[in-house]
Amino acid sequence: MNSDLKFSIKSKLFIAVCLTAAICVSLPLGFAYHLLKADLMVDSQNSVREKMELARRIYRKSDGAGVQSRVEAVSGMLGTEVGYISVDGKNAVQPSWAVGDSISLNDAQIRNAEGAQPGLQLHKDPLDGKEFMLGAVKVAQGVESPAGYLVIRESLHGPEERMGMILKVFFWALPIVALVCYGVIRFVTMQLSSSVESMVRTAEAVGQGNYKRRIRSFPDKEFIPLANSINWMAARIDEHVSTITGQRNKIQAVFNGMWDGVMVLDGSCRILSVNRALQDIFPGIQNDLDRTPLEIIPSPDLYDACREVVGPEGPEATTVQIVLPNGRVYDVNIVRSPHTSEPGQGPGAIAVFHDISEIKRLETVRQDFVANVSHELRTPLTSVKGYAETLLSDPPPPESIQKNFLATIEKNANHMCKIVDDLLNLSRLESGHEKVELMPIDPTDALREAWEACSGLAKKRKVDLKRSFEKGDFTVMADSGQLMQLFRNLLENGIKYGPEENPVIVEHRVREGRLQFAVIDSGPGIPAADQPRIFERFYSVEKFRRNEFGSTGLGLAISRHIVSNHGGEISVQCPPEGHRQGTAFVFSLPLMQAVS
Repeated sequence: MNSDLKFSIKSKLFIAVCLTAAICVSLPLGFAYHLLKADLMVDSQNSVREKMELARRIYRKSDGAGVQSRVEAVSGMLGTEVGYISVDGKNAVQPSWAVGDSISLNDAQIRNAEGAQPGLQLHKDPLDGKEFMLGAVKVAQGVESPAGYLVIRESLHGPEERMGMILKVFFWALPIVALVCYGVIRFVTMQLSSSVESMVRTAEAVGQGNYKRRIRSFPDKEFIPLANSINWMAARIDEHVSTITGQRNKIQAVFNGMWDGVMVLDGSCRILSVNRALQDIFPGIQNDLDRTPLEIIPSPDLYDACREVVGPEGPEATTVQIVLPNGRVYDVNIVRSPHTSEPGQGPGAIAVFHDISEIKRLETVRQDFVANVSHELRTPLTSVKGYAETLLSDPPPPESIQKNFLATIEKNANHMCKIVDDLLNLSRLESGHEKVELMPIDPTDALREAWEACSGLAKKRKVDLKRSFEKGDFTVMADSGQLMQLFRNLLENGIKYGPEENPVIVEHRVREGRLQFAVIDSGPGIPAADQPRIFERFYSVEKFRRNEFGSTGLGLAISRHIVSNHGGEISVQCPPEGHRQGTAFVFSLPLMQAVS
């Protein structure tokens, strides 16, 4: 911490004012003290000189008396004790202040006393240390007194005491002045603190994130620049924060609005953030931030690719394909990003998870479709080609055999035509070019027409039709032609794959404003593994059965698109609800009253 912060403004002001006051008072006082002391010294000297001159005159006028009498006369007139010492030092009159009952003059005093002016010298009492002014003046020889020196002492104790009292008063006044200064400074600083408090609160509010706060009042005009600076700073911070917040929200919206999962990694290959799409792929991953991808996603290939990209000599981008335990397939694009790591770390990375499960499924479907359609067309074409070559052989077969061959060729040609017709029909349904004309119809009419179209196959396998509704029971909104084709496809499927002499049942149920139909047979059913794909084109469970009845393998695919065009869904149940075995194809149509 800065040493200047150890003292408050109040303390600094107090110390500064006290020092200034002490200096401003002490210097003039010291100077005045020395001047006054010098003046007192001069006054004392003048006083001693006057007394000595007066003493000499009095001594001179009292000539004829003895030395003792003359000295006493001088002392009485001056009101102070006067000493005397002869020139030869043999005779002396000792005053009470004489040290050791004797007085003496040094050479300097004698030389001064020999002159026209009295000799003066500053002395200090060896007993009490007090200063005094000692003066000597020479007196001439009288009738009964020898020549000598009158000695007078003037004490300086009085002036010194007055000077000491002045200094004592000064030193006692200093604490009082200090207390007064402290009180004044405390009052001023409290007023200043109270005035500045609003500015401090505003600055604290800005520091805590309230960037709309402004300073509206100023304690003094000196604070206006500071207040304007704080207001300007708050406005700039508010502007920058708003810009950054807006940019962050936009980026976050794009980040979370992406269909693909996104994972942001730092230079240590640890997860910094993820978007909502990735949270849907890996639930709970938002609680596992600051961990490596390998700790969350069981894919060493993904982790190795991430480590490679964030490495010092790694590629700018790479792609890895992962398969999750639930069977979903993801194409992960990993791109180096220097902006996702902390300063001092290496570059981070951004991993984008593209769900290609549907693409993979469609690739499988396409491969199966190509294989199936090739098989479906190649089988009758091979038969046609073989019989045609036999007919063209030399010699030709007998006429009866030729008729059988031609009948087989016609049958296979019709089968291929049916495949082509169904493919065209399916293509129209998938493209949406087949217009659906919804109108109120009785489903029994479409069911009757479909059964009549299947009557030949039904008679051959001795299969009857049973239904749970009669004509006029209800009306649905549907395209009559497509509904008839839907019933026909499902009925043919039930007739072909159900056991002989067992009926095909059509049941109904009304649910949530829709009429649900179920076409049920009592055949062996469809394995669970095949059920998700039975509505694909040319997909079959047992190909030999389809070939036996000349099926194109497109009936269920066409049925799914017809139901979809009517806003419904079709599904398979094995075994059907309420039955021990068999297969049920269930679909729904909107009731007329529900539509209206």
